[in-house]
Amino acid sequence: MSYSVKAPPGPFRPSGPPTQREAVEVPAFVRLDHAQLATMVSELAEKSLRPAPTALMELSARQPRDQRGKIDVYKPGRWDTSSNLIFMDTVRQVGSSVGEWEGSAAYVYFKPPADATYLIVAHFTGWDTTMHLNGPWGVQTAYTALTSNSGAVIAYWTGNQEFEFTMHCTVPNNDYGIGYIESIQVFELA
Repeated sequence: MSYSVKAPPGPFRPSGPPTQREAVEVPAFVRLDHAQLATMVSELAEKSLRPAPTALMELSARQPRDQRGKIDVYKPGRWDTSSNLIFMDTVRQVGSSVGEWEGSAAYVYFKPPADATYLIVAHFTGWDTTMHLNGPWGVQTAYTALTSNSGAVIAYWTGNQEFEFTMHCTVPNNDYGIGYIESIQVFELA
């Protein structure tokens, strides 16, 4: 998918709205299918698990809230409802302290309907990008080499209390990059 935004010519760019069109490419996205997700969670749990056919919660750029939760993003690179992608600037260490970083961070809230085991899935892509999913389960990561690759970082969790989890992406060598979140889904597991 491609669309245009305006940008002025030359090295000096005035503040305010852009005045000339400049093409911005966004990746085409195909989610991993249900069977692939079932295989991934079964391998992670080291036992056979299968997600329910329908997600209990699904969040995206076009639908950042639903009855079971919401997503907030600190400094999104772009919140693009045209492509239904959330652009995430990679997190980079910019100082000597752990707290000195820049980039985008997603904060996701989920309210389980009952005491059960849930599959948390973040569908994403990016060039040489690792997506990090941090929550009560610890840290899970997944990697895509190319923006044409579909990725999913997953975790599973058992409980009935509302909780928060976070997401951010990195690229090698503490470099600049962009990851793209297509959606976050939560399924009940059987």
